[in-house]
Amino acid sequence: MAGREKKAVPDFKKILVGTDFSDYSERALAYAEKLSVKFEAEILLLHVIESFTYSLTDTMTVVGHDQALVATANALMDNLKKGLDDRKVSATCFVEHGRAYREIVKTAEDKGVDLIVIGAHGRTGMEHLLLGSVAEKVVRLAPCSVLTIPGE
Repeated sequence: MAGREKKAVPDFKKILVGTDFSDYSERALAYAEKLSVKFEAEILLLHVIESFTYSLTDTMTVVGHDQALVATANALMDNLKKGLDDRKVSATCFVEHGRAYREIVKTAEDKGVDLIVIGAHGRTGMEHLLLGSVAEKVVRLAPCSVLTIPGE
């Protein structure tokens, strides 16, 4: 094929997967796992706690929920990591606080990630207009390629 340039073949060594423990995230992790096996890549699994973690009781006492959220997230991440370990997939887990899209992009930059794999929740209409999409923001701001996995 004279005159055609050879296209670069991707070489993914670090794949970041953002998870909120939903079915969308599970599908994204399944894709990332297959890619990690093919490219002998490490998976960096990230969950971001971004909800308001305090509430007021009837007596106006502030109750912090952060410890419970972190404990739950860590337990769920440990479970995901155990599954990956059992299947001989190299994985490291992170739980961060902040806005999901910002922490995903920041982690990708800080860790030298080659690919981000993220589930797309498929928001439409007013919900999309008001809230936007984490996946959409990650695609716009990421320092590397992003693979979005739609829901079924």
